[in-house]
Amino acid sequence: MSGLMLAAVAALPAGAAVAGSVRRLRGMAPVLSVGAAVLAATLAVALAVTVAVGGPVEVVMAAPDGRVWTGLVVDHVGAIVLLLVCAVSAVVQAFALRYLRGDPAAARFAIAAGALTAATTAMVTAATLVTLAVAWSLTGVILCRLVGIYRPAPSAVDATRRTARAVVIGDAALWVGVVLAVAAWGDLDLRHQSSNAAVGGPLGTVVACSLVVAAATRCAQLPWHRWLPASLAAPTPVSALLHAGVVNAGGVLLVKLAPIVGAAPLATHLAFAIGAVSVVAATTIMLARPDVKGTLVHSTIGQMGFMLMTCGLGLYAATVVHLVAHGLFKATLFLGSGSAVQRYARHTVAPPAPRLAPARAAQVAVFAGVVAVAAVAVAAWWLPPHAGGAALLVFAAATAARLAWGWLRRYPTAGALVTVVIVLPGAAIGYLAVVGAVAEFLAPSLPAAGSAAVSAWLLATVVVVLAAGALLHLAPANGLARWRDRLYVLALSAGQQRTHAATWGHPPRLAPTPRPRPVPQLEGARA
Repeated sequence: MSGLMLAAVAALPAGAAVAGSVRRLRGMAPVLSVGAAVLAATLAVALAVTVAVGGPVEVVMAAPDGRVWTGLVVDHVGAIVLLLVCAVSAVVQAFALRYLRGDPAAARFAIAAGALTAATTAMVTAATLVTLAVAWSLTGVILCRLVGIYRPAPSAVDATRRTARAVVIGDAALWVGVVLAVAAWGDLDLRHQSSNAAVGGPLGTVVACSLVVAAATRCAQLPWHRWLPASLAAPTPVSALLHAGVVNAGGVLLVKLAPIVGAAPLATHLAFAIGAVSVVAATTIMLARPDVKGTLVHSTIGQMGFMLMTCGLGLYAATVVHLVAHGLFKATLFLGSGSAVQRYARHTVAPPAPRLAPARAAQVAVFAGVVAVAAVAVAAWWLPPHAGGAALLVFAAATAARLAWGWLRRYPTAGALVTVVIVLPGAAIGYLAVVGAVAEFLAPSLPAAGSAAVSAWLLATVVVVLAAGALLHLAPANGLARWRDRLYVLALSAGQQRTHAATWGHPPRLAPTPRPRPVPQLEGARA
């Protein structure tokens, strides 16, 4: 019975997409897709309960000797991610029923969304390496279809071109790793990660690095990030589906293939470095963006960078926590972006924070930093982090300091300081408690952090960059205002999209404007 539920979770969205493609049923495609997504989400809840109580559920095709050809399996990691994929797909498609009502692209969106849900489900629950790679490539093809849903509009053509380029690069890297792995070790059985412990050596390093590149391109990490801002040419439901589901595929790939990636120090350092650069650059651009969706896009790139950093640190439970949290809150933000713009137009947003004198700003910054570090220290003493989690505390402290700074800057009073002192330790303890509980739940399906942990000098570099960012944030108080202004201009320029949709390699050439010819005058007009 559990196997039938697993097969139905993948088959229902695919069946709705096929049915919606029939000419007679095309007008019913949105309703069929929403119904299939709701049923799939319900079955995903039942599967999650089954896995939590009785263990993994699988549907596989195996040879007589026991070797698995293909199939689907849901373990503890798959249960959580599958529930996220199906729930977000159901909510977004239900939202699109009203948002795209009367739009000619409504049926195309419903068909592509159903196909994307089915392909993502197959990728998340793949039982073999080749099955995972095939499902990964299918999601890339459907992604290009979704991004260019408004073709032949120039912005949609440009978005499709950028997305296709990133998909080709990522898929090529993935298939290089898959071909090398299958040639050396055979098609890996992802049901039993402990049986794949033999992967490693120079070949294992090449395979692991190719997986990291594939994950980075799908997560829109630098320097392959341009496709995600260009995807804003698509309607809001597409953006919500992309940012809440598709970009998380890179983290899913690295978590499912953690024994391969974790065994290669070069790959873990590469993942951490790409993620760290993307976090710093994308967050800087995000702070300079004047539009709501542009801010959300670069926030996604930064969040995905942090997720890659946790993979590089071997903190796979934290990766899953941030993957789920990002999917939920980013879908909510995109679906509510229109309401946010309306509130801004009606001048119902909160007033800006008051300007503080340089000395007062420095004082507030010191208070925020001290309280944040103390809160994280209390949380670490109360709930010691799991293996490798000490590095995560650095980023937790930076986040807590930013929250404290924003609150105390808006309300520079003793009562606000007391509130921060009370709230921040509780929030830090709650965060570590959630990561610890998820790590315990996922322990049967996740490897522990291995010897390929990121070196101390790389962590120190990130700490120095964070400190430099804090100094620039307090530029009026320390005389660095000129450098902050230059950084703002650079970030604003870096976030601009240069659209050349008419050609694939060069901007379109404009025809020269003809000179106006003199109008002949009649003889009688001179008089």
